[in-house]
Amino acid sequence: MQVKKFEARTMKEALEMVKTQLGPDAIILSARDNNKSFGLVGEGSVEITAAVSEETLQRKRFVESRLRTEDREKLLRSPARVQKQMIDQMVNSYIAGQEEKAPRTITRTRYIEIEDEQQAAQNQAVLAAERIRGAAQRALTALQDNVPEPEPRSNPIKGRNAKPTAPMAPGATRDRSEISALKGEIAGLKQLIAQFREMPQNILAGQHPGASYGLRFEVSEMFDRLIKAGIAESVAAEILTEAQQQMPALKLKNKALVEAWTAKYILNSTQVVTDKQVSKIHVFVGPAGSGKTSTLIKMASHYVVQENKKVALVTLDTMKVGAADQMRIYAQILNVPFAIVRQRSDWDKIMAQLSGYDHILVDSPGLSLKSMEEISLIRQLLPPDQRWSLRTHLVLSCLGKDSDLTEIGKRYKVTEFQDVIFTGLDESNQHGTIYNFMRRFSTPLHSFGIGSRVPEDYEVATRERVLDLIFKITKMNRVDQQG
Repeated sequence: MQVKKFEARTMKEALEMVKTQLGPDAIILSARDNNKSFGLVGEGSVEITAAVSEETLQRKRFVESRLRTEDREKLLRSPARVQKQMIDQMVNSYIAGQEEKAPRTITRTRYIEIEDEQQAAQNQAVLAAERIRGAAQRALTALQDNVPEPEPRSNPIKGRNAKPTAPMAPGATRDRSEISALKGEIAGLKQLIAQFREMPQNILAGQHPGASYGLRFEVSEMFDRLIKAGIAESVAAEILTEAQQQMPALKLKNKALVEAWTAKYILNSTQVVTDKQVSKIHVFVGPAGSGKTSTLIKMASHYVVQENKKVALVTLDTMKVGAADQMRIYAQILNVPFAIVRQRSDWDKIMAQLSGYDHILVDSPGLSLKSMEEISLIRQLLPPDQRWSLRTHLVLSCLGKDSDLTEIGKRYKVTEFQDVIFTGLDESNQHGTIYNFMRRFSTPLHSFGIGSRVPEDYEVATRERVLDLIFKITKMNRVDQQG
């Protein structure tokens, strides 16, 4: 699936762009008006997010490649309904021509009687069991009715008076042929049992992915895909249960429609911080190794270099050796003020000196918050939010386990964090943990750290980016601005 944004002055122009680039089968995921001054050329605009499956896009490109330039332009200018009819007609004609060239295969089952994969597997298992029982019954009946009584063993050393062996009767010959046929049937029965044992038992028992959550077979592939992306099983089950309730049964059999519905659901349910510059003081909290300091430096560089803001750096970390010196060096590089807070009373003097600055970024010590001592320490060091506009960011790493991130979020509730920042996106392949945390704590996403470069590897969080990470729509690319 491909997801793309389109921006135009009017809704009609935006829809025309969607039809031209993605085709008539594109699905509109969201649409919104940009009434502020950041639209096209400073005017208001319309922004549409649309998606289309790879198969549908390939069909469109295939048809366009076989048309002349004037016919291609005529196709793109046609209404969506006419465009869809032309694409389907050309593709179906091409497929029909290829099938005529290919050798025909003979099948006993009509197409209309072919069932889906799960039902076919279950029917095959039932038929195999019936054949086994029937063959066993026939074998037992044949043995009871046709097998002759065994003759007593004769003495291998015959005397002179031994009578000659009587010739074999015609009935015995018939019995021998029936026994041979029975042996052949038993051999076939053994082969059938071996095939039956090789069948996947999870299919026979109906244990497809998500079956334990009450999910149907049609959405099991999407369930498995979400799990591999890092989405928790319970969260994936909630999403696809909603899909089963809202989508008609016929549409559930279409994998592309299930994928589009799931993508739209994740896009609409993702929460992000919309206004990231309201607060004056930004406090970064989180466990050790989560990337608080590097994220703070990236955000400070972003404000100073790209937005020309007046920024000051403050650290609360006097526990870690060299933490204050490291922050002081960063402040010198950015040519911004730097201060150390050792107790809450220091904030009055610091804020008096930094009152004219746009943003004050505050680094905190990496604590586990497992003890009341650490909880009391972090509360004493944080600035009082009654006087100044304060926003607390919880910084977490994508490399952490989903269960560990949930536990950290519960402990750090004492800091009253308003949003979450995820780092290490370039090192992890389980980006579903981002969505899990956001959903569990109803906390919006602020920004992402995608590497070690400053300030290039810092980006604000968007709903489209989260969808991209979960569905692996595009590879993570970072624009190289060196040189």
